[in-house]
Amino acid sequence: MYITVLGMHAIERKIDREMRSGVYTLLILKAISELGESYGYEIEKYIYEKSGGQIMIKDATVYPILRYLTKNKVLKSYWTEPGKGVPRKYYQLTDEGKEVFKNLLKRYRELEARVNKVLEGDE
Repeated sequence: MYITVLGMHAIERKIDREMRSGVYTLLILKAISELGESYGYEIEKYIYEKSGGQIMIKDATVYPILRYLTKNKVLKSYWTEPGKGVPRKYYQLTDEGKEVFKNLLKRYRELEARVNKVLEGDE
């Protein structure tokens, strides 16, 4: 069975999207951890700047992750008061969220080391 070039590109895009999904969640948690509390655009900007302009996460990705994390009590959120500029929804890590972030970061680093070991081989 042969895979067409177009089919191969679709497979690559799907796998790439899956790889990025968990990493983006981790980066969003890192941004909120560093910023203390933040809103969507500020989180996107933080990640973009910290990556040297290499990672740009779009609104369509950030906000569903923020909603999911809030729904599952990893984050808490609140709106700014009307009259203080444009109302913004701010996010903060909950105490449970701080623990979740710490554990995920540890597991990510362990996984990264194991994956690199396999990918680099016995050089």
